[in-house]
Amino acid sequence: MSRIVSFILLLCITIFLFNACVPETEVDDTTVIVRLRAEPDRINTVLTTDNYARQIGDYVFMYLMTVNPQTFEYESLMLKSLPTFTDITGGAYKGGVAYTLELLEEAVWDNGTPVTANDYVFTLKATLNPRVQAQQIRPFLEFIKDVQIDPNNPKKFTVITNQKYFLGMEAVANTVPVLPEYIFDPKGLLKNIPITEFVDTAKVEKLAQTNPALQQFADVFNSSDASRSKNYLVGCGPYRFEEWQAGQKVVLVKKENWWGDKLTDRFPALIARPARIEYRIIPEIATTVAALKAQEVDVSAEIDPKDFVEMRDAELTNKNYNFYTPPSLQFGAIYLNTKIPKLADKRVRRALAHAINLDEIIETVYNGFAERITVPVNPGANYYDSNLKLIDFNIEKAKSLLKEAGWEDTNNNGTVDKLINGKREEMILTCRVTATSETGKNALLLFQGTAKQAGINIEIVPREFRTMMNEVRNDEYEMAASGRTISPTLWEPNQDWHSEAMQGGSNHANFQNAQADRIIEQIRGTLDEKQRNDLYKQLQGIIYDEQPCIFMFQPTARIVINKRFKTDASTLPPGYFPNTFKLQEVQ
Repeated sequence: MSRIVSFILLLCITIFLFNACVPETEVDDTTVIVRLRAEPDRINTVLTTDNYARQIGDYVFMYLMTVNPQTFEYESLMLKSLPTFTDITGGAYKGGVAYTLELLEEAVWDNGTPVTANDYVFTLKATLNPRVQAQQIRPFLEFIKDVQIDPNNPKKFTVITNQKYFLGMEAVANTVPVLPEYIFDPKGLLKNIPITEFVDTAKVEKLAQTNPALQQFADVFNSSDASRSKNYLVGCGPYRFEEWQAGQKVVLVKKENWWGDKLTDRFPALIARPARIEYRIIPEIATTVAALKAQEVDVSAEIDPKDFVEMRDAELTNKNYNFYTPPSLQFGAIYLNTKIPKLADKRVRRALAHAINLDEIIETVYNGFAERITVPVNPGANYYDSNLKLIDFNIEKAKSLLKEAGWEDTNNNGTVDKLINGKREEMILTCRVTATSETGKNALLLFQGTAKQAGINIEIVPREFRTMMNEVRNDEYEMAASGRTISPTLWEPNQDWHSEAMQGGSNHANFQNAQADRIIEQIRGTLDEKQRNDLYKQLQGIIYDEQPCIFMFQPTARIVINKRFKTDASTLPPGYFPNTFKLQEVQ
């Protein structure tokens, strides 16, 4: 379930509302200007893996459930209540679970027609179509085997699964947003193909080869137009897509008479106050700071620590903005491409972890706005293994591990080397980093200096964000400094750490471990919390030992919001919720 994958699930939360933190009266003509650090790749939330795209898309399209940012519990968004479920005790799907859901009566599309179970079924078909570029989502839907629509109520349906899955409810109701069939499939290319043909991997692969309708549908659905055009970006959410000026801005406009407005007393997550949300694409931090000082931007996260502190302490910006530092459900890491010979040995990877002085980086580069971590798990979760010790900065230990792995400085040039496949290789590694991230580049400069002491030569390669992510996905990298979100609920490690996720998933380190694969598969079917937590800790121990990434720290969010708005910040990314912003008198 892409929404449950740690870097994907969290962004559905951007449509939860802090109704208790704002005045009662509504504002109808307010524009909120939000700074984005990078341009989204597209705004089709079934296809994108981009967090910036999801920030926008989650106001256009809607999921069936959302997460409460205070309790981290799921609650209804488009459903009358959370799904109910019963065990299946007989028949072809014995051992599975049946989930029953009912959509809100008021939920309608922009053309006035009701959102129905047929739209849910269509969304599944679109996502499971192997010709559609949604391979990152499909593994989380593979346990769905049928959808049965109530013959007397088109808004009520039951999802049939063939196995127990510890995130079953979330997978069924929070994997993908419900898409309008009338927009994306006006010719009915998928309409008459039963859903049972799509949920069987072998059947749908054969179907894609024999039925040209699947390719015809995918050609349009995968197209740039379907992810950027007003003709396609039509959901049942509170905002409609208005315009996209490449490299400049994306604009959303509140719908008149949106159906959710009359339900906010019962479902506060449906509140949408500002009339307009404008996302300004400003990669450079200096430009961002200038825009904040001129009050040309209302909200920004991802402010470099030094600039954040300077603005917080400056009279002008402190007068106009509130500064928030909630813990962030993210982690910073340096991904190591374990496919390449230089990084294939875990002793080399551990040596790199010993050769970086993370305490110094946190103190000097991040101004203390971070806490160290050992594994990619929320330290506040009850399944976090606190027994795993932080890897200390230890140059001698790094040298010792390199020597064990066969890396020594045989030519006395200061860089260790090794004979690989008959060729003498120097330990020279390139590390990609986002070009506009001053903190990232400064952290790597410190790493470069300390690693050199161990005989490791690191070359820093700044890249535009989109270029870097494409290179990482395509294995065109050796090391890459990046960040990922952490699940606020249960950790679903499948798409990040299972070996099968190296293709089409998010296993960018190309981590392969047969024992880890078995544990991940066990976790997915374990409903008992104690047993699952034991498995979680076993998996953390393997990842810690193998060190496919240098897990650096959990940063403290640095968020700036104009005082003309009454709102609050959250631990959950992106940390702010522009749909909740309410204009107020500034003292």
